[in-house]
Amino acid sequence: MDYHRVEADMTDEEFLLFQDFILQNSGIFIDEIKRDMLRKALLARTTFLNLSGYTDYYKFLKYNPRGEEEFKEILNLITVCETYFFRDAKHFYTLRKHLLPEIIKRKQAQGSNGIRIWSAGCSTGEEPYSIAITLLEILPSLQPALMWDIEIFASDVSTKALKVAQEGVYSKWSLRSTDRSYIEKYFIQNDKKFILKDEIKKAVNFEYFNLIREPFPLSKMGDYWDIIFCRNVTIYFKHESTKRVISNFYNSLQKGGYLFIGASESLYHISNEFELVEIEGNFMYQKPAIKIAGETKREKITIEKITEPSPKIRREDTLLKKDIKAIKAQAKKPVIDEKIGELYKTAQYYFEADMFEKALFELMKIIECTDEHPETYLMLADIYANKEQFNEAERECRKALELDSLLSPAHFLLGIILNKKGETEEAITEFKKTIYLDPNFPLAHFNLANIYSINKEYHKAIVEYKATIEVLNKDKGTLPKIGGGFSKEILIQTCQRNIERIKKIM
Repeated sequence: MDYHRVEADMTDEEFLLFQDFILQNSGIFIDEIKRDMLRKALLARTTFLNLSGYTDYYKFLKYNPRGEEEFKEILNLITVCETYFFRDAKHFYTLRKHLLPEIIKRKQAQGSNGIRIWSAGCSTGEEPYSIAITLLEILPSLQPALMWDIEIFASDVSTKALKVAQEGVYSKWSLRSTDRSYIEKYFIQNDKKFILKDEIKKAVNFEYFNLIREPFPLSKMGDYWDIIFCRNVTIYFKHESTKRVISNFYNSLQKGGYLFIGASESLYHISNEFELVEIEGNFMYQKPAIKIAGETKREKITIEKITEPSPKIRREDTLLKKDIKAIKAQAKKPVIDEKIGELYKTAQYYFEADMFEKALFELMKIIECTDEHPETYLMLADIYANKEQFNEAERECRKALELDSLLSPAHFLLGIILNKKGETEEAITEFKKTIYLDPNFPLAHFNLANIYSINKEYHKAIVEYKATIEVLNKDKGTLPKIGGGFSKEILIQTCQRNIERIKKIM
């Protein structure tokens, strides 16, 4: 084997080959920054298989019968598995204090005893075991644990990580955020290692599973899961891969089920099917019990009186008409979308010129075409807010959020409206939702800072004023018209003055 040939840098062509192959088969996108990490991983496996170069290894992955198993080895080398027990403690607090009691109460009302939780991208097992501990802690206080059929499914693409998870042996570092009472109750300490007790290990079922490969297991689809944890997994995915995975999660959850994602992740521009839920300052996503957005209203159909055909012919004729109707509707859709786009562009022009009556006229035309265009209701809300008709503004804003609950500008405008109406706590919640969905929304930080300053919560106010300045300094775009009319420079100066003023008071 020409070892020096293998060790040499990959050519651009080889890098692109593996970049695309890994993306298509795992959803993980290896960018230029991680090129050397990929090269080292490929070098290790190419050397192990005694292959002459990266191109031969690519052919092995793609065409050899053992290619799929070998691909798992590459994933072991390129996936990061750093985690610990009860990471993001607020998620487990919300799970323990709110979500599990709610789900248990719902199940009892339905006459069901099944609780289903999936930890997707479970790494070395700390997350699903933390879920198991939380469940075992809460169930006896609500109902005897033996009455419940509990399934905690944990999956990952790293077989190496899964092996560690199944062994259940951890270092003190993995338990750095774990309550001492839990360590004493659920672990056996052996020298510097902490061995998980069997009652917790048996509560979790670990399996290799690739989120990108289609389809999801049929047994896990169709309103199956009560809760899905998928934290800090899709940050490695390209946009389209993330959309596909999140859509599959939506279809896998029960109505009213919850999805947890990482603190640095958001479903903004990914999915508008979930509702953003805030509980004691913590955010998660919920599959609505009854879907509101995207539902198609029944059309009025004129039926002519005709000679009654046989049942078989009538059924076939009905199916044919449905097919033709669907085809015609699909053909008209691009035309309607184009018309809505032109009308909205015109409305936007009038709105930005403060010609609100003309903007309203164009928006009404859109509503005649469709009542499922959230941006239309958002602009209506902004027009009413500008006219200080805050009840009407709130109504239209909530219509926009019914259609797209993850529309961050709608949450922001609702926060402005509620604050104007004196509903300060509700306004704070909406500004927090805005920031959660879009951390780079400067006016949300700014308005939150102003409320904190008025409420004499000075430390919080300074944090938000500084966040406003930070976002504005790194953002090369312009501020939205919504809720402002400020220039970037004036807003930065205002934040700086307010920080100086607060520091003198403190």
